[in-house]
Amino acid sequence: MIYIVGLGPGSREYMLVKTIDVLENSDIIIGFKRAMESIAFIKGENKVVVKNLKEILDIINNDADKSISIVASGDPCFYGISDYINRNYKGDLVTIPGVSSFQYLMAKLNKSWQGAYLGSLHGREEDFIEKVKKNKISIWLTDKVNSPKEICKSLFKESLLVKVYVGENLSYSDEKILIGKPEEFMHIEFYDLAVVVIENEIHKG
Repeated sequence: MIYIVGLGPGSREYMLVKTIDVLENSDIIIGFKRAMESIAFIKGENKVVVKNLKEILDIINNDADKSISIVASGDPCFYGISDYINRNYKGDLVTIPGVSSFQYLMAKLNKSWQGAYLGSLHGREEDFIEKVKKNKISIWLTDKVNSPKEICKSLFKESLLVKVYVGENLSYSDEKILIGKPEEFMHIEFYDLAVVVIENEIHKG
C-alpha cells in the first residue's frame, strides 16, 4: 500500500498517532530533506531522501508491492503533494492528514480562520493584493521569492491598513511569531517557508 503521510508543522508532538504507526510499519519512507529531518526519531535504514517529485513516482511504481510512505510537511492536501501524486499514480493510495502550518499559527494566535481566504505564494502566482482587499483575513504560504518581507513591501506600497502576523519555524524550538504593520517587516529576513496572516482592518464584510 502507498501512503501519503502529513507530518504537521514539524514537531513530533503535533503528528497524529496514526502517522507514527504507519511510518513505523513502512518498508520504505520517501520525502524531501526537510520532511525527513522531522522524522529522525523513526529508526531504520529504509528512508530515501528525494530531490524531485519524479523520483517519488519512480520508487512507488517500481515497489508498489511494498508498504511505502511518502511524507510531507503540513497537510498533504493543502497545497501539498497529494494532488500531484493522485494525478500521476494510478494505484491505490491512502492519505493520512496532518495539521497545516496555517492551522497551527491561527491556533497560536487564538484566531478563527472561518471565512478566511487561504492562499499560497509558494512557487505560484496569485492576485495577492486583490485577495487581501476583498477579505477580512487572508492566510498565505510563502517562499524564497514571495517572502514575508516582499509581501509586506507590496502591502506598504498599496498603503493598505492591515495588521500582519508572520510565523516561521512553527512548532520547533526556534519558532518565531511576529505581529505588526507591514513597514515593520520590510527589512527583516525571514525563513523561506513561512506563514503570513493579513488582517484587513477596514474590511466591512
